Amino acid sequence: MITRLLGVALMMVVATAVGQTLYVSDQLVITVRTGPSTANSIISNLVSGDAVEVLQINAETGYTRVRLVSGTEGWVLSRYLVASPVSQDRLIIAESDLAEAQVTVATLEGSVAMLAAELEVTGRRLEETETENASLMKELADLRAASENVLSIRDQNESLRRRLNERNEEAELLAIDNDRLRNRATRDWFVAGAGVLLAGIIVGLIAPGLRRRRRSQW
Repeated sequence: MITRLLGVALMMVVATAVGQTLYVSDQLVITVRTGPSTANSIISNLVSGDAVEVLQINAETGYTRVRLVSGTEGWVLSRYLVASPVSQDRLIIAESDLAEAQVTVATLEGSVAMLAAELEVTGRRLEETETENASLMKELADLRAASENVLSIRDQNESLRRRLNERNEEAELLAIDNDRLRNRATRDWFVAGAGVLLAGIIVGLIAPGLRRRRRSQW
């Protein structure tokens, strides 16, 4: 009676796994059969890391009916199925993510270099504009002091005032562009560093476990 109850409880637990995706565990080649026993014929083989969809679990025989990626359905031993990809596949994925992150970092570094060049040009233009503004203001002061013609002074002052206003507006725009480029360069450097740091952490967490597993298998 107790054995029967344990069997029912086990079937209730494993039934919750139906419909989920499981993976063939590490370093294995297993057979897919037409039924839940070794008496049934083999219809396919699976290797470590292959994904299958669970269709039915037979706790009594220890077999699980699965659907392969190709669409083929058959029975495999339940003990060879695990709920997550094997560590080797996870390492490959992590290394791929790291390679993508490195490409992204290289691209961002190129963008940062271009922004730095633009920032330098904008800074020079801002300095030139400020110098020209100072020269115009001095010219305006000299005209006021030296000219005796009131109308001429008024006309020249108006022209210089307009030019000064235009230069001030240009200086403000250049200052805004300068701040924008500086903020963008800082943000891109931060994103690039964060991408490399995150990818390195992922590989650092996974690689030691894989090496220990390989050493234990040797």
